[in-house]
Amino acid sequence: MNSAQFERLPHFIKKEMDSISEKIRPIMKKVSTYYIFGFPLMLIGMLNILFLIFDHNITVDNYIVPVVYAFFAALGLAMFNESRLLKKEIHEVGKDYIIERINQSEIMEDDEKNRYIASVRNQVKMDLQPFFKFLTEENKRTQGHFYK
Repeated sequence: MNSAQFERLPHFIKKEMDSISEKIRPIMKKVSTYYIFGFPLMLIGMLNILFLIFDHNITVDNYIVPVVYAFFAALGLAMFNESRLLKKEIHEVGKDYIIERINQSEIMEDDEKNRYIASVRNQVKMDLQPFFKFLTEENKRTQGHFYK
């Protein structure tokens, strides 16, 4: 999550998005590293193995080359799959932060907090709309306390 994506958002939402970004930044670095190295290794290994299969000139002396390409393909595939798993972890870390933040609210009633938490938990991925609604409602109530 890049803070530039949230320039138009109100300050109270930007603050929370920055907090989420801080929590997931180390995982995002791993995802990008694994993807950047894993995807090309996987492609190079698989394409070269396919070329060797269609070449039909593999002799007993040349078996080391396909093994090396197979190793590259396996390593690339493992790194690519790890990046996919880490993306899921990013969503879980974000959801956990959102749920923790909703629970920490002293302004909202418990039944309202539970409704927002249930909405966040029901999302397959980290959907920010229920969290934005919660933050907006909380901010409105906070502003109402200052003016009364």
